[in-house]
Amino acid sequence: MIPQLLLEEILLDEKNEKDYYDKYGKEAIQSELAKLRKSNEEILAAYPIDAMHSKIMQKGFEQKNQPDASEKKDAASKGQRLSVWKYCAAAILLLAFALPLAMRNTTGTAGAGSIHIKGNAHHQIRLYRQSGNDAQLLKNGESASENDLIQITYTPGIYSYGVIFSVDGNGNVTRHFPENSWTAAKLEKTGEEVPLSFSYSLDNAPDYECFIFVASEKEFNLSEIEKISKDKYSISFLKKGSYLPKDCDGSIFILKKK
Repeated sequence: MIPQLLLEEILLDEKNEKDYYDKYGKEAIQSELAKLRKSNEEILAAYPIDAMHSKIMQKGFEQKNQPDASEKKDAASKGQRLSVWKYCAAAILLLAFALPLAMRNTTGTAGAGSIHIKGNAHHQIRLYRQSGNDAQLLKNGESASENDLIQITYTPGIYSYGVIFSVDGNGNVTRHFPENSWTAAKLEKTGEEVPLSFSYSLDNAPDYECFIFVASEKEFNLSEIEKISKDKYSISFLKKGSYLPKDCDGSIFILKKK
């Protein structure tokens, strides 16, 4: 029996089907690939990807929990983190197994995702904002306001470890992932965007809020970031990436503050 994961990787051009002809047989592989393509097409026809993705992101905003008193106290000097959501089982199955090709195409939408600081841009973060009853995908460089509720997602690309943090116009640094350490956490490789377990309410810091996703194929520590003086921070400085550890790549998403 040909592993389902192998068939999906072949469809995503991550593996060459010819390399497995000897093991599984050319006709068998091509037959199973044809079935998988047909299945994907049928699901896409029934569940258009843009509509499904928007609904799932919005579901997260709807199911968020308001912070308790201790959470509000911890967030007093910075944007609040609001505990949010997990994908419902049906959505996980649909996005993780049925739509890998479609999601590959949508995650590359021009202007929607983060831009790389250095390296090959194999990873990125995306931001969504709650707008009425919708989850709005933000473009890099878009404007945002105090109290906007932001959801961060990432795609790891080739990398296995990462840290996500933000810097605002006052030079304040906030760690988003992992929540309690500057040691890089293991990245989830689902083939899709991975949402952080909380959303983030912007505070009244001026000018900008920069979200930076630092990633590597090996574990690393980013604690040196805390030694950088606040007055040194600027969008230009963050884009240069001089603070990145060795063998790490950076991806940055900028929100301009109104």
